[in-house]
Amino acid sequence: MRRRTTVVVACVVTVTVLGVGGRLVFPEDPERPVEAVHLDGFTGAPSLPEPGGEGEAVPVDGLEQLVGELRSGDAPDDWYGAGVEVDFGPRAWLLNDPVLEDFDADGFTDPVLDELRSLDGSDVTLGVRYDSAGSDGPDEADVFTINGRSFRDPGGGPAPWEDTGPRPEADRDTARAAAEDAVGEGARATHTDRTGEDGWEVGVRSPDGRSYDVLLDLSGEVADIRPGD
Repeated sequence: MRRRTTVVVACVVTVTVLGVGGRLVFPEDPERPVEAVHLDGFTGAPSLPEPGGEGEAVPVDGLEQLVGELRSGDAPDDWYGAGVEVDFGPRAWLLNDPVLEDFDADGFTDPVLDELRSLDGSDVTLGVRYDSAGSDGPDEADVFTINGRSFRDPGGGPAPWEDTGPRPEADRDTARAAAEDAVGEGARATHTDRTGEDGWEVGVRSPDGRSYDVLLDLSGEVADIRPGD
């Protein structure tokens, strides 16, 4: 029986490819430099901040989060968060019992100073902007949020203690009571005088026998507390 033998012949076919516009593209064509194309109306993307490591402040909506224990100092406007001096506003404003939010989340919205005193000694999260930095890091900050609740407009609006319009004039009893509250619990006013058209001056004696002169504006807001005679 005869066996058929099939021979397969491999043919190498060289294919020439036509480029765009009918140009022949050969491997030996020299490389041609391509110039950059300038586009108007486009700007480079801004560089993004590097993420902070553990324990560092993280930018959020233009604020930095300061997390730690809130501690009060000797004066009503003397406060510290995580060891950093924090600013909740001027003393005169705090002593005027402004009401903003329920910062201590107890279900009641009390004056700001009472809210802060309820948080004294507890861990808080403050949204802040730092004023300055010492050799060991930031040492003073303005507070804009307390535990996620708005305290001050971070967008450049007026601070809560800034004058937003005329206020009603306080009478003698109101000025007297505000001065006593400014000195502290148990303080008693000894005299109350008008200081021309500027406001009030109230002499106050504290429970330990010390005397103070409390200056108030016409609306009854405390402007200064000075040692009395």
